[in-house]
Amino acid sequence: MAETTQKKITMVVRPLVLAVAAAGFTTAGYAQSSDNERASVMEEVVVTARRRDESLSKVPIAVTAMNDEALDARQVLTDSDLQFAVPGLTIRQTQGNNSLTYSIRGQSADTFSGSPSAVVAYMNEVPLTVSGASTFYDLESVQVLKGPQGTLFGRNTTGGAVLYTSAKPTNELEGELTIRGGNFDMTEVQGVINTPIVDDTVLFRLAFNSLEKDGYIDNITTGATHGDVSRDSVRMSLTVRPSDSFENTSVYAYSRIEGTNTGATYVYSVYSFGDTNNGFNLNGFSSFLFPDLVAYADEQKSLGLYKTSHPFGAEHVGEDQVFTNTTTVDISENLQLKNILGYTKGDTDSEQPALGAPWVSFATRNVVTGKVGNEFELESFSNELQLSGEAAEGKLNYIVGFYYQDSDSETLWPQTYFLDTAFFQVATSHFGISTETAALYSQGTYSLTDSVKLTAGYRYTEEDVSIEQLPGADFYNFPGFSNNQDETFTGDSWELGIEYDVSDSLFAYAKARASFRSGGFNGSAPPFNANATGGGNKFDEETVQDFEIGVKYEGELLDLPTRMSLAVYQQTVDDVQRIEFPDPDPYPNGLDLASIAVTANVPEMEVKGFELEMSMLLSESLEMGLMAAITDAEFTDGDTTLFGVDYSYSPVANTPETTWSVWAKWSLPISSEMGELDLFAEYYSQDDMYFSNTADSIAPDTELPSYELVNARFNWSHIMGSDFSGALFGKNLTDEEYFVGGMALGASLGHNAAAVGEPRTYGVELSYQF
Repeated sequence: MAETTQKKITMVVRPLVLAVAAAGFTTAGYAQSSDNERASVMEEVVVTARRRDESLSKVPIAVTAMNDEALDARQVLTDSDLQFAVPGLTIRQTQGNNSLTYSIRGQSADTFSGSPSAVVAYMNEVPLTVSGASTFYDLESVQVLKGPQGTLFGRNTTGGAVLYTSAKPTNELEGELTIRGGNFDMTEVQGVINTPIVDDTVLFRLAFNSLEKDGYIDNITTGATHGDVSRDSVRMSLTVRPSDSFENTSVYAYSRIEGTNTGATYVYSVYSFGDTNNGFNLNGFSSFLFPDLVAYADEQKSLGLYKTSHPFGAEHVGEDQVFTNTTTVDISENLQLKNILGYTKGDTDSEQPALGAPWVSFATRNVVTGKVGNEFELESFSNELQLSGEAAEGKLNYIVGFYYQDSDSETLWPQTYFLDTAFFQVATSHFGISTETAALYSQGTYSLTDSVKLTAGYRYTEEDVSIEQLPGADFYNFPGFSNNQDETFTGDSWELGIEYDVSDSLFAYAKARASFRSGGFNGSAPPFNANATGGGNKFDEETVQDFEIGVKYEGELLDLPTRMSLAVYQQTVDDVQRIEFPDPDPYPNGLDLASIAVTANVPEMEVKGFELEMSMLLSESLEMGLMAAITDAEFTDGDTTLFGVDYSYSPVANTPETTWSVWAKWSLPISSEMGELDLFAEYYSQDDMYFSNTADSIAPDTELPSYELVNARFNWSHIMGSDFSGALFGKNLTDEEYFVGGMALGASLGHNAAAVGEPRTYGVELSYQF
């Protein structure tokens, strides 16, 4: 019976694998072995996608994994760089370079929505609740998990999870100092020192990074530049291992960033009174108050992407702290206890340019109170206790756990609308949100035979969310509204899957999953005890059902070492959390609101697609690869009613249909006495992308064009046999002008602005290792 099944699966899967190889596709892999001759198999990659160490080629999840060498080669130095190395991942900007959002498989979070991100980032298995641009340094690995991960990684991970793992202390006295310099007066210093305090028992590691860089957008009104960066980061790690069965690792990281936001400053489109789109009337109020604004959209095109006329500042100051503590106790050979404690704290003060025109239709400042810039403070504590092991004579591999998190945030959004007109208005949102989460989960994998395994997992989550209107808010102590609101949300996440080792080289799996994204409150909406349809600030849970099948191959094709991963999926999302800007003027209690943001629950969205990664060693010195993702996302029921007005959602924003890249790594043939020369080059392409979810109705002209980027790095390691290494690097070498996101304010104010991508950057690097 098992042999018959194996033959049937092999007959289906192997022709697909061979067809891919025959077509010439090649994609992401790791360096060949250190032997001078070509390796017969590729270097094994270990991932922790199921909270335990497993081979990438045998884990039944669509995962992109990069170790420290791959991160260096692909120049993954910040969050934004990740999307060039991960098929189907989009890192978009809405309010500029210091406001980033992850998007995978159509799952993201809209700005101003209050909705938790559908793609959750983790540092050493602790969820990061602070958001913003960060610098990648001294990392052991980065893993991107795609699809719902609610069973093992908790609520809200309906799109996926990004796992950052910092380099652990070792039992060696070693270190490294790296200096980089480049255009835009870029200077960067990065260092690591690792030392054993007590041999193999108490180990310490210190890493730091300091970056200074000028901006790339010139403000022709103020004379300033947008995009300046001054960032200092430090990370300390301590491992205490008094015995083979006990280990405790503490990591503390601090980062401070100053500079200027790029913002969504490019004036992308403006509506005039009387304009319609597919039968929907468009908001032309801004162009009515500022008649030259429509013409300025054309002037912006002549100015180009890197000039703006935003009349105010764009200062950004932020501090982040992250502390993780991981304790593992081996109770027996087949049983381990693990505790993961986490603490995060963030504080940001940031003025976000939202339009690059000299007329102020919207600004993140209140010119009446004098308050300038958005302020955000967050503090979070979490603890996770796990028990994992093996049972049933090694046939069952299981994990059970309890998770708890308590977080508090305070947000201040000062706003000014239509300055210097008779319709001049100001608004201020000032609120605090507290979230307390508790969850129980369990997942197990059982071996039916040596080649067939079943996996089942379940997680129950209860989350209490409360919001408080704070002094200075427009709604604070206002009759008819509530200063304090509270709601409890519960949800189930589950997974059922089967995996099959077709052969030593070929692996196949199929799984069904379900997860949810917690509901909550939109802090800038009226604090009325109803959802957006009823005129309030609440929004409900979002649920996801997902089915995925995948094939992984690691062996030889055409006598060449090859690694391939292919995943095909379909998911249905109900009560999709999306932002909207209705205009209840006046509100039922007589309050005249300048503008509000509410979070709607759009009835249904479907997403289907496939993701491919493949790499091949063409010779002992040349490795090539290809990554590709096709994402077909659509609102299958996008109609909803807010404040008595009908809205229609389509298309799905921030989700390009096609992304792909090809890359090559060439090790130049030189003698070992001279060192090692490597050239890495990649070509990345992204399809058109909308930055509004209502582009087919009330927010047209919000489609960003496709773009292509070329990146390269030439590295000379151990120069002439020394401890010095050097590199030349460049990104966007063709100086492509492109957009990376946008601020869709057309529905509420009548104009839309786009965030521009970074122009060509290049530089030189010198490092010393000991």
